[in-house]
Amino acid sequence: MTGGRTAPLEAALRSLFPPGVATAVVPIGGTNAPLWREEAAAMAGAVPARVAEFVAGRTAARRALADLGLPPVPLPMGPDRAPHWPTGISGSITHAAGYAMAVARRGAPLGVDLEQDAPIPPDLWPTLCRAEELARLGREPGHLVRQIFAAKEAVFKAQDTGRRAMFGFDVVSVTLVTGGFEAHFLDDAGAFRAGQVLQGRLALCDDMILAGVGW
Repeated sequence: MTGGRTAPLEAALRSLFPPGVATAVVPIGGTNAPLWREEAAAMAGAVPARVAEFVAGRTAARRALADLGLPPVPLPMGPDRAPHWPTGISGSITHAAGYAMAVARRGAPLGVDLEQDAPIPPDLWPTLCRAEELARLGREPGHLVRQIFAAKEAVFKAQDTGRRAMFGFDVVSVTLVTGGFEAHFLDDAGAFRAGQVLQGRLALCDDMILAGVGW
């Protein structure tokens, strides 16, 4: 979807990924597209706001798949709550601040996260960041802690379907660099290995933080 409100976000999202990655942005509440039967089961009993997020995310995902030349298909939620993508396709969905985003490609895993660019309260910093991460941020790091949080969320999502592992924020140490970040794995986690480093990108747009892993 390209329009006045979404165009800057779409451009920021595309900047996070290489050619060959399809991207889409959909305003939450801005679509009446129905859920597929296989998807609707995951929303049984959910509040309307959560359903609207889910619908926008699935709509964005199907638009990304269409850009890859694929027909619309259901994207049911797996046991780990991640969407189940078509065979041979890697993808990621995120939603925050009134928007849903999706990215997809043929090939290696990729992850995306969207966050409101607001400082995180100091009492949460030790939960989200390791001591050395906070030490690298300097004074008044609240907004930068939010960037690290977004980076870790994108890293977590960049996992193969079927090989996903649950791991905490302390497993990865993120260093913010110009235009992006480096995520250093300190322990094995799923397909990731201790010592592995993932390169990611960050973008700031309309008071939002976008983080992407997929280069």
